[in-house]
Amino acid sequence: MENKVATEAAAPDEKSAVELLRKKTFNRNKWFYSVSGIGRDMSYALIDSFLLIYIQFGVSLTLAQFTTLSLIIGVGGRIWDAMNDPLMGAIIEGSHFKNGKFRPWILLGAILCGLAIIVMFNVQSIPGWRFVVFMTIMYLLWESTFTMNDIGYWAMLPSLSSVKEERNSITTLTVLFAGVGAILAQGIIPQVTVGDMRAGYRFVSILIAAAFIGCQLLLFFTVKEPPRRKVENSENISLKKMWKTIARNDQVLWMTLSMLFYNIGSTMLIALAANLLYMEIGYNGTLYFYVVVAYGVTMVAVNALYPALVNKLGRNRLQNTSILTAVIGYALIALMGWTSILPFNIALLCAFCMMVSAGQSLFYMSCIINMANCVEYNDYKYGERNEAVVSTLRPFMAKFAAAMHTLIVTLVLAISGTFLLSQSISTLETQRDFFDKHNPADQAYYITQVQDYLKEYDGLKAGTPEYKAAAQAVGTRIAADDVVSKFQLDPEYVPALSDAMVIVTDAQGNAKEISRLGAFDANMISATNGTFSIKIDDLKSGDESAANIHFRDQRTMTMRVWVRLAATLLPALMLVISLWIQKKKFIIDENFYDQMMVEINNRKEEENSLA
Repeated sequence: MENKVATEAAAPDEKSAVELLRKKTFNRNKWFYSVSGIGRDMSYALIDSFLLIYIQFGVSLTLAQFTTLSLIIGVGGRIWDAMNDPLMGAIIEGSHFKNGKFRPWILLGAILCGLAIIVMFNVQSIPGWRFVVFMTIMYLLWESTFTMNDIGYWAMLPSLSSVKEERNSITTLTVLFAGVGAILAQGIIPQVTVGDMRAGYRFVSILIAAAFIGCQLLLFFTVKEPPRRKVENSENISLKKMWKTIARNDQVLWMTLSMLFYNIGSTMLIALAANLLYMEIGYNGTLYFYVVVAYGVTMVAVNALYPALVNKLGRNRLQNTSILTAVIGYALIALMGWTSILPFNIALLCAFCMMVSAGQSLFYMSCIINMANCVEYNDYKYGERNEAVVSTLRPFMAKFAAAMHTLIVTLVLAISGTFLLSQSISTLETQRDFFDKHNPADQAYYITQVQDYLKEYDGLKAGTPEYKAAAQAVGTRIAADDVVSKFQLDPEYVPALSDAMVIVTDAQGNAKEISRLGAFDANMISATNGTFSIKIDDLKSGDESAANIHFRDQRTMTMRVWVRLAATLLPALMLVISLWIQKKKFIIDENFYDQMMVEINNRKEEENSLA
């Protein structure tokens, strides 16, 4: 009798010790798991936010080549990627590795994806349609390897804890550090690429790939996966069961639809931010940096405040407020620059972007928690968690939304004429990069030949039959020239080079502006000590840059209207639809979640007692 009493008395202490150990493990996991997202989101931002910018402004392509590539990788590739997500989820769900269910796929995907990123941005001398084929292959490699990492990473989140407060805490930290990664990428990339596009992307691709792999190594060696329930240890997920799991979970399907509209809308401003800024203010990486900082710092700040705000307002009221804030921000950006009352300047743009960022970030945080709660809903309804299968719909939806926003951006740039105009900047960026790589003799010869080509365009207006005939004649001359042909110079945009500034840098690193390329005396290269290069963005002298002369100053009203509508009014509409779907169809509020957890925990205790 005494032994029985002692055993019963010890049981609560044993449970307390187990719970203490669980909390200690969770707190460790929470920080290392969340911090590891920095490198992940740096790499994703590089592709999602900047790949199209790199192709548009850093690679000389025809409209047909650009449109084909955008549709292949941005639409077809991402739809194919999205279709692969559930399959990867099923593979992970059936994995039984010694190192865990998720971690091996997370690390393998990161290493392979990092290598793909480096190759993608460091092979740049492939012209025209061959570049289209090359980038298509590299994109498919990137999306396949990133999927391995992405599905494993997000499927691991709901497995780390089902306690509501802990779920909110780890989700908040994960989104917060993901935002830090996105901010770092979006702050660094414009600073080192505008005006030196090709060399800048070579550098940042290596930097970001290393950060990605390093962060996932941190996760692999520090995050401990919780033990799987007995029913899961030998579980295999067939394709039939996978689709059944998804189809019968009505809540995850409604959340997926809601987040599809959210992701299409929330990415449009950033996707078109470069074109909007360069067209309205000028080709300047620092200004872009200010916008990113304002947007990103706001995102991190409100994510940190989310737990306090949701406790005070409740999730439903917070969602309403957040969408209203974002919509007002979009409306104000849409109105900028048309009258003197609301001018288009960087200060106002940053202020309104902060409103958009605050609203979208709070709404997204609640959506991520709602999506994670669908795992418990699946357990509550059917007795199976299936984290990898349920969680796979989040990246599925994100990638499908990315395909849609890429399609919209491509159509806007093509139909408005913005892409063709931006190829002046692309030509300038390409020629700047090639110019730096050649020796002084080739540089002098190149400038002499370009000045001769410019005579062919005197008095001709771009787009006219006479201009096209001149470009064709110059193209023939370029192809027959062994030196100039190495520069991959597009004859359609040769006139833009006339306004590029030739600068010389002495041994102490002091740079001096000499003159515009069209009026530069090429003999100075051999007669002057120093390194010669060409500058296409902001000039120290205060004169307009070649990029602004040939892009911003040649914009049309049609271009401005198309870009503005796609960057502001369309996103606002998408956000309102996303909120409406959740209001009408999503039932897992805080009270419903608590009821589910009571039932699930009772079921676990019954399983343990039977065992």
